[in-house]
Amino acid sequence: MIRKFIITSIILLFSNSPILADVVDCNKFSKLSKDYLKCQKDNLKQKSDDSGLTGTVKNFKSSKTLSEFFKKNKK
Repeated sequence: MIRKFIITSIILLFSNSPILADVVDCNKFSKLSKDYLKCQKDNLKQKSDDSGLTGTVKNFKSSKTLSEFFKKNKK
């Protein structure tokens, strides 16, 4: 019983990784080229947008007090 639960948990853990799905392979570019840097920047931006971190940072910057930030974050 516990063994089935552990196996099911592991399968669900590895199947629910949406961040890794949209990563573009940048190895096709030379590492010193501007195309490689642009590719890396786009991958980083995609990951941060998917994680929801950018919205939280914008809320933090626009709030004047800490209590105002927590009120915005609850919504």
